[in-house]
Amino acid sequence: MARAHAADVRVGIENLPTVPSRIFVAVYDSAETMKSNTPLRTEITGAQGDPTVVSFRDLPAGTYAFVAFADENSNGKLDTNLVGMPTERYGFSNNVMGLFGPPDFNAASVQVPDQPKSISIKLR
Repeated sequence: MARAHAADVRVGIENLPTVPSRIFVAVYDSAETMKSNTPLRTEITGAQGDPTVVSFRDLPAGTYAFVAFADENSNGKLDTNLVGMPTERYGFSNNVMGLFGPPDFNAASVQVPDQPKSISIKLR
């Protein structure tokens, strides 16, 4: 059985808050997993400057969407207001934003080849 080619993906998270924060980055491999909030992988790190880099090692070649947020109050989740709008900084690959919710998978998706790749997400 042949092994699928894989690569390391470096995600640079930009526009971080000034307060100490944990950075959560999730990677989704389909529209279904993104809609159901079932990431393929998740990485969490402390903000270490602007940008902070989060790495996903040995990610098989394919199409993925990346979602990031800064947990500014260290409660382990993205906080929202009464109407569901995030109150902490967040962003998506391709720096796309959705109207009345997150963007769809296709708008946020990036191709990951079988070689190292770097992307950036600007938090808003």
